[in-house]
This record gives sequence, C-alpha cells and structure tokens, in this order.
Amino acid sequence: MQNENAIETFGLTKVFKSKFSAENGRRLFWRKENRKVTAVDHLSLEIKKGELFGLLGPNGAGKTTLVKMLCTLLPPDEGTARVNGFDIVKDQMNVKRSIGTLFSVGERGFFWRLSGYRNLEFYAAIHNVPHNRIDERVMEVLRLVGLEDRAFEFFQKYSGGMKRKLSLARALLPDPPVLLLDEPTTGLDVVSSRSIREFIRNELSKKAGKTVLYTTHYIEEASQICDRIGIMNKGKIIALDTPDAIRNMAKKGEFVDIVVQNITEAQENAVRRLNGVVSVATEVQDAVLGQVRLRVRLENVDALPGVLDYFFRENIKLVNFRREEPTLEDAFIELTGAGITE
Repeated sequence: MQNENAIETFGLTKVFKSKFSAENGRRLFWRKENRKVTAVDHLSLEIKKGELFGLLGPNGAGKTTLVKMLCTLLPPDEGTARVNGFDIVKDQMNVKRSIGTLFSVGERGFFWRLSGYRNLEFYAAIHNVPHNRIDERVMEVLRLVGLEDRAFEFFQKYSGGMKRKLSLARALLPDPPVLLLDEPTTGLDVVSSRSIREFIRNELSKKAGKTVLYTTHYIEEASQICDRIGIMNKGKIIALDTPDAIRNMAKKGEFVDIVVQNITEAQENAVRRLNGVVSVATEVQDAVLGQVRLRVRLENVDALPGVLDYFFRENIKLVNFRREEPTLEDAFIELTGAGITE
C-alpha cells in the first residue's frame, strides 16, 4: 500500500548542550555549569501528501530546529523522520532532492550585486536543473512568484517582500514535492505578508498540490491558510487538529469585546476583580480620544450586567460592544499558558 504521508517523524529528538555561569551559593565567584535544552522532544508527527500544515508556536518552541532536522541540516539525537519516503539519517541525498526550504533569513544567500534572474540562474545550476532548461525554469518560477517584470533588477534594489518572493522562487527551482517554509513572512509589511500567504495557499497548495510545512508564530496566518495546525510548545506538539477544532479547545465561557473611553488603569484592574470576570486583555484603540479596547472573558453571560453596571457607576463612556466567539489565540493561551511573543 502506498504511503499517504509526505512527512513522518518517529520520536524525533534534539538536545542542545551549553555552558552558563551560575553563582556558587553565597560565595563571591561564579562557576561554569553544563545545561541541556531539549529543543525537540520525542516528536511523532504525520503530514499527508498535498497538505498545507501549519506549525504554530512562540519563539523557542522548537519549530526551526524541527525544520533543520527535516532538511538534514541538523542530525537528530534520537529517533528519525521520513520525508517523501526517505530517511533523514540514512538517505540524506534523496531527502534534499525532495524538498525546497525557506528560512526567515533566506535572502542572506543571494548575491546583492546580481539581478534576481542571475541569482536564480546560479542556484539552478546547483540544483542540477538541465542546462538547456535553466532559462525556461528560472523565468517560470519568477512568473509564479510575480517577479517576471523585475527579473533583471539588482537584488539589492528589491524590497523586503520581493526578496522573500525570490527566496520562494529559489526553493521552487527543482520543483520539489515537499516545501519547508520557516516563518516566511517574518518582518514583512501587511501587503507583502498577505501576498506571500495567498501565493502559498492558492498556487503551491491548491494548484500545484505541494506538501507544505508552514511554521509561524503569527496566529492569524495559521488560521487563514492551513488545513491543519499543530501547536508546539517546549519541543512537543500539545494540540493537533483543524483551525476550527483547535479554536474550540478554549474553555467554555463568554467573550465580549468592549471599547470604552477615558478609563483609568485602576478602573481596568477593578473590572478584573468583578464577579464572573475570568480575564481582561486591554489595548489602546485611539490614544487621541482616550479609547481603550477591552477583551473580557466571563464565566457565563450572567456576569455581563455586572460589568456594564460598573461602567455606568464610574461614568465610563461605552463606545462599542460586541459578543465574540473564542479565537485561535484564546486556545493557544489556554493550551500553553503564555501568549505569542511577537
């Protein structure tokens, strides 16, 4: 029976060893101690062929370490994995032929004084694209990522979004069945990020049928484009399902979004102490008008009148109010006990 999985990991583990300075009791000197950090902890995971799989987690969760092991840049300390049916330890060459990889700092590998076309021409030769097909293939991938009209501009003149698109084009040169994309939109503006996401979802996943492992710490990215999501924390997968199913993992309760005007910090803290209020997250909505957005989590809807009564008693102006469903971020915080760091 043909294997339906493009990526499989079996107890995959990576431990980093480092030395750090520690105070030796009450004595006035420091001593070196060895510390072990388990970046990926006995991870077993299956990603189906043609699936757009999102790996979500904060910085330090182990996402990049996992990708580096899957593309054979790092050897595992325990366990193994198969990519496109090939073992990452025993059959590294075939693994490399099966994947295209993009890291968040992918533009560092380009020659800044060469055009986008010449850069890809160089990498096409490295990827063993037949010499008589290099020009055709380079222009094909440039067309795919929307850089055909800018092909002969110097790389140093590209915007951040264009550089990331060229990195994607480089990963696509050998036409691999599996793509490992590690935080591909980090540092990009909103328009460029959306363009990259739509290209990955529509062109690579839906049209080309590529298997995509997409790592990110941006919650909305994962919910918008991925078929399934794995939430990774401290080297382990702590939740694995569709975005909607993970969203529903948030504890039962009511979520209300309230915009108020001229509320003090003391009053915000008082809201947190009201009966039936589980938590309150705040952000400035409009600094000029003094408007603050409160995302209030209640034990149940019966606690809402108490919150509104408090605003009226304190003469806090209510600007906007709406009830909300639990979000993927609510589920993430529920599962990990911490928010996304960036």
